[in-house]
Amino acid sequence: MLIFGTRTKTKFIAALFFTCHLCRITAAQRLHRRRTWFTLFFLPIFPFGHGQDFMACAHCGQATALARPDAERFAADATHYEAQRRSTETLH
Repeated sequence: MLIFGTRTKTKFIAALFFTCHLCRITAAQRLHRRRTWFTLFFLPIFPFGHGQDFMACAHCGQATALARPDAERFAADATHYEAQRRSTETLH
C-alpha cells in the first residue's frame, strides 16, 4: 500500500521595515515562499514548480503576491541591511 499526496509548505525568507501600502503603517514586511511538495509516506520528496512568493505585513496581516525578481530583490536588500546593521553594532 503506497501513501502519496501533496503538502504545501511556507518558508520565511526575509524581513524589512517600511510602510505597508495597504494599512499605511511602518512595520515589518515579511517575505515568504510557498511551495507544494509531492509526498510519499508523508515525507516531502520533491517540489512542484518554483513556488509562490508573497509579502505579509506584520501589522495588518495582509499578503501581497510578488514576482520572483521582486522577491529576489527584497531578499537581497534584507541581506544588505542586516549586514550593514551588524557592522555598525561591532563599531559601537
